[in-house]
Amino acid sequence: MNSQGSTSVWLSSLFFAKGMPRVVVFVIVLLLFRQMGLTVSESLYGVAPFYLPWVLKVWWKPHIAPKYFRLLILTTQFLLALTFGLLAFLLTSLWPTIGLLVLVSWLTAIHNVAADGFARLHPLSDHHSVVQELFRKFGLIVSQGVLLVLVGNLQVFFRHDVFYAWRVLFYFLSGFYLLLYFWHVWKLPRRHRPCDETILPPATLPVSGRVVFFLLAYAFAQGMTGKVSILFLIDSYSRGGVALSPQEFGFIMGIVGIVGLTVGGLLGNKAITLFGLSRFRWPMAWSMAVPCFVYVYFSYWQPRELLQIGSGVLLEQLTYGFGFAAYLSVLRRMTHRELGKSLMALSLLLSCLVSAPLLAISNYNAFFVLTMVLAALTSGAAYILGKIPREK
Repeated sequence: MNSQGSTSVWLSSLFFAKGMPRVVVFVIVLLLFRQMGLTVSESLYGVAPFYLPWVLKVWWKPHIAPKYFRLLILTTQFLLALTFGLLAFLLTSLWPTIGLLVLVSWLTAIHNVAADGFARLHPLSDHHSVVQELFRKFGLIVSQGVLLVLVGNLQVFFRHDVFYAWRVLFYFLSGFYLLLYFWHVWKLPRRHRPCDETILPPATLPVSGRVVFFLLAYAFAQGMTGKVSILFLIDSYSRGGVALSPQEFGFIMGIVGIVGLTVGGLLGNKAITLFGLSRFRWPMAWSMAVPCFVYVYFSYWQPRELLQIGSGVLLEQLTYGFGFAAYLSVLRRMTHRELGKSLMALSLLLSCLVSAPLLAISNYNAFFVLTMVLAALTSGAAYILGKIPREK
């Protein structure tokens, strides 16, 4: 196999492995917490600490030297295998489960940094960027879609033990990451030749108060909607949800939703490339409000038809992906991109912490109406975005 073909092999498996643990700690765990008997608010509080590795990344990432990238990839994959195995064993104990999931979040963040850095150390042709994104998205579909369908089907077969399916899931992830560890011991190159960084727009946007406001406010309401919508979709009709089973949720959010998000992101990037961000910032900001409208509709009418729910999720993920392209475009132009990424994670953490007490004193109807009102923050951020380029 030629060098480019060999690169495609290890690059595919490496980027497939990137997204799966992150889906576990930010999506799958919410379903698990609810089935463990936690309330909606408690589930959100439980997930909030998992954002800390990404919030703090601006401080710890600079201390990871490139010579350790390969070692860190292998170490984190081996430790993820052990941690997932322990999760399966200790699943019915709440606090050990949360502690192990915190460890998973840190291992995932370190693994992602090392994987991205390791890929940059090797000469990559143009098609490799397509390989990276394709297999990263494939990993999301498998973890958020296929694995949840598996969990749901197992719960149907083993009704006497709701945790049996979750144990199978975590044992599977443990074995999978152990296999990845041995595969990458064999396949990851031991030597590298430094090459050019990924081509990005010129870093001309300095950190300022306006930039910080944009990064914290632009997707704040959508961050609230994104987390709570997961719980809403699986909650019973009597509690105000639409009562999706794990396998239905896996299909709608893990396959239909990921496809919509991907297509929306591609359309947003294309619009920015062809017409410029300044021209499209308002349509993108307005499209970010669509997810809030969709869930206001869902919360009041509680649709029972899977086609109707799937169509709504496809619409909201498509428009969210389109609007979020503006956010990513600003990040790529920052002179301190890692600070921008940490602020993005902080926005998601704060949206999670704000949502929890609100849901403790209100219902889904009132909550989603509030997010629709807070979507005005996105328009405010779009207005600020128009002022940012004038700053020196």
